[in-house]
Amino acid sequence: MQHIRDEILIEAPAEHVWSYLTDGSNWDEIQPRAKHTDFSGPLDQVGTTFVQTSKMLGFETKYTCTVTEVEPLRLCHVKSEPGPWDMVWRLEPEDDATRLVLESDYDIPGPIPGALKNMMTKGYVEGSTHKVLLDIKAFTEATVPAKA
Repeated sequence: MQHIRDEILIEAPAEHVWSYLTDGSNWDEIQPRAKHTDFSGPLDQVGTTFVQTSKMLGFETKYTCTVTEVEPLRLCHVKSEPGPWDMVWRLEPEDDATRLVLESDYDIPGPIPGALKNMMTKGYVEGSTHKVLLDIKAFTEATVPAKA
């Protein structure tokens, strides 16, 4: 199993970033190589499930994801079946900005042996994860409500 951690500072209040992250309709926008469907409820509620379908290295995977832990405005933890795929979003307010931290434990499915698969996918997953954070930053900063 691989572990990845990345973070980015977003020039937006935590409430705005949280609202964006927990709106499932935004997930296809920030993860264009994946499709997210069949949301059973809001993403800021423990027990909500959804389906994520994606393709990597020519293999299509379909996961049923479940929100397993929520601390409003601070943390959202999602796990998948079949797994393992475990993702935690942490929001850390910093003045008028928010540090968004993404940590994930994952294993890429497919018949490629473990060590070879890890070498082939590590850079790809790291790059894709950072791109997701950059997109979240761009989308949320572009829609920050103006201060009165």
